Amino acid sequence: MDKVTKILLTVFAIVGLLLAILGGRAVYNLVKGWSMTSLPGAPVVEANSNTNTTGSTGSSTSMQTNNSVAGQKWNGHTRVNILLLGLDYSDERAAQDFGPSRSDTMMLVTIDPLTKNIGVLSIRRDLWVNIPGYDYAKINEAYFLGERDKLPGGGPGMAMKTVEEFLGVPIQFYAQVNFDAFVKLVDEIGGVKLDIKERILIDPYAGSDDEPFYLEPGVQTLPGIYALAYARVRYTDGDDVARGSRQMEVITAIRDRILDFKMLPKLVAKAPDLYDSIKGDIQTNMTLEQAIQLATLMVKIPRENMKTYNIDYTMVTQEWTADGTQEILRPIPDKIRILRDQVFSAEGAAAAPVTTGTKDALKLALGEKARIQFLNGTSSAGLAEKTGAFFTGKGLTVVAMSNSGQTSANTTIEVHNATPYTLAYLSQILKVPSTRIFNKYDPNNSADITVYLGEDWLSDNPMK
Repeated sequence: MDKVTKILLTVFAIVGLLLAILGGRAVYNLVKGWSMTSLPGAPVVEANSNTNTTGSTGSSTSMQTNNSVAGQKWNGHTRVNILLLGLDYSDERAAQDFGPSRSDTMMLVTIDPLTKNIGVLSIRRDLWVNIPGYDYAKINEAYFLGERDKLPGGGPGMAMKTVEEFLGVPIQFYAQVNFDAFVKLVDEIGGVKLDIKERILIDPYAGSDDEPFYLEPGVQTLPGIYALAYARVRYTDGDDVARGSRQMEVITAIRDRILDFKMLPKLVAKAPDLYDSIKGDIQTNMTLEQAIQLATLMVKIPRENMKTYNIDYTMVTQEWTADGTQEILRPIPDKIRILRDQVFSAEGAAAAPVTTGTKDALKLALGEKARIQFLNGTSSAGLAEKTGAFFTGKGLTVVAMSNSGQTSANTTIEVHNATPYTLAYLSQILKVPSTRIFNKYDPNNSADITVYLGEDWLSDNPMK
């Protein structure tokens, strides 16, 4: 298989991933065909650079994949997080030399293969957050700064770091699409059908000579350029939060259009032409195998197991910067933390993955080699050491045992790194429900999991 074909398949594997998030089993035939091929993956090049190759067709192609933001190894069993970026880039804007793009849309997708759940969090572009190495700014500035200053990983790398710090979770992959690709793909499917709820002013500036105009209430089929303008409208009663809802509305409409009109075979047949049209508008750090692996996983997850979340005005304060030049959304940390834990669990907390039986759970946990620390939150001296010895006897890796410094009636678990099998086993033995398991991502922590032992464990445990 030539490089042109492999690059083409990489693009459509990513598109397949996004479609699968929305479309479920409708993409199964497309994805299963790819998964049966033996491919080493597309060549990986530096961010924002082009690799020219000549395949059997004799044509020259380029694919913007990125190894400055190294995609992590993924075994298909642990939770995986993907940052989706929609850029404010278009040929028209490039011609006006506005400088590097900003991320117009940011969504964090988290997929748990064990519980078969997907969470999608829409991240407001006006959130006022710390950008690592800089200062506080709107979160959509992260991509711009990474590109402008030519940092390692470029814009995607800085966007990933910023969201990681903001939410406290690791991000393994990213995929980005710009305005032009969005418009072309929507036009390719004949537009999207939307039920406009209220009269709304849109400004279809990207590649259009149209003046701003009002969309009237009612069901309408919008071409790509109008659908983009509708999704990007900010100045309504709901401002940036309502904008996030419209973006999800448009994405769902795209999914419905493709499924209702059974367009997937047509899209696959037109893959070469579509690739030529959008090849410079999509970038990712996934390899072909990873994109296929993720897309294959998607089709196994029921549509009802996908939950979407929005950062609304109860979780932020609306303010102006000190110089009065920017209106911002300042996050309320406790509210954001609660929302984050909902996103990462089907039950509203950092739920442990489901496994079949304690014996199976232990076997899987041993393979993870997770580092565990036990902290005693009871009045019984030595409980942490006794508990540590008990689990060490099971073959687990216990790295610390001490007092927590405060008493607790109930045992709780904090997860610092992705170790779902160990979490599942511990939660079963310690009898900790999902409501007392919390994501506390900390890559520098000496432990992957911290257990705070409570009086419930003291009074009811299998230790002798």
